[in-house]
Amino acid sequence: MAPIPGPDPLGMPVPTWILLGLKVFGFFLHMVFMNLWLAGLPTALVLHLWGSPVGERLFRAMPFFMAFGLNAGIVPLLFIQTLYPQFFYPATILQAWFWFLVIPLLIVAYYAVYLAAFGRWPVVAAAVATVLLTGIGLTFSAALTLTARPERWSDVFLATAHAGAVHGWYFHWDPEALRRFGLMTGMAFGTVGAFLVLDGEWLRREEVYRQTIRRTVPVLYVLGGLIYGLAGLGYAPTVLDRLPRSLWLLAGGSLPLTVLLALAYGRRPGPWTGGAVLAGQALVLGSNAIARQVVQFQELRPWVNLSRVPVRGEWGSFVLFVGTLVLGIGVLLWIARVAWTAKKQGG
Repeated sequence: MAPIPGPDPLGMPVPTWILLGLKVFGFFLHMVFMNLWLAGLPTALVLHLWGSPVGERLFRAMPFFMAFGLNAGIVPLLFIQTLYPQFFYPATILQAWFWFLVIPLLIVAYYAVYLAAFGRWPVVAAAVATVLLTGIGLTFSAALTLTARPERWSDVFLATAHAGAVHGWYFHWDPEALRRFGLMTGMAFGTVGAFLVLDGEWLRREEVYRQTIRRTVPVLYVLGGLIYGLAGLGYAPTVLDRLPRSLWLLAGGSLPLTVLLALAYGRRPGPWTGGAVLAGQALVLGSNAIARQVVQFQELRPWVNLSRVPVRGEWGSFVLFVGTLVLGIGVLLWIARVAWTAKKQGG
């Protein structure tokens, strides 16, 4: 077995189950907004080329999706560094240059998103942002997959080390990493479809726009379901022994179920069928967020038993974190309420 450093001798700041729960919660929030740019940008690009008003709407909303998604993404990233630092850091050091490139590439992608939102070279800007954000997504998938593969580290180190240090240009092109990215992409098209349902049924009143939404949503869900299904064919058997059968079925079957709900929405559009699509997509993201955490926990369990790690009890810092989190969510809800009220008053 590879030599793995032990956990922090000072222990966890709070009990592990709290950290795991917050990690899942943060990952769920990140998935919502990250999905909206991962699949929303290519969707907006195609619809813009077709002259659809939905494309312009997605372009204008994309800066908000980016802002919320990036901030929400900090939460699970911080918690994985708290729970598994001795696994996360070696995996990213072995792929150091790709990990460092995330920041400059993200800055360029952010500017490109704003250019598209303001109508400046939208086709080129959206294409550039799509390519860069897809590359960043693959980098995260590769890094987190290698995090749970300590047995591979020695081989990677020996193949890439010079004078005792790795060059950092290794990229973990593992089939599992690609399948996991495929699963996320499939869910992402569904999340874009769910946003359009929310937008068309409750936020926008233009009938032409609403009819366009009702035709677009089933197509997005069918496309997402196909991508998710193809990736899942290879991925699902590899995690069957790491998941409770009920969770395995729920995570794998929730998207096909929501595809059926989206098709029903296309045939009989309205608030009730639209609400069913939103509930189905929430189930998709929630069940897959939980399943991903359970799989990661089981993969790393042979290397570290978190239940045996002592707890030092930094409750003051934890209460401050929770208070800040609740306050931040409250501010966001207040902003949404103000925007909703202003929209209703403006007709």
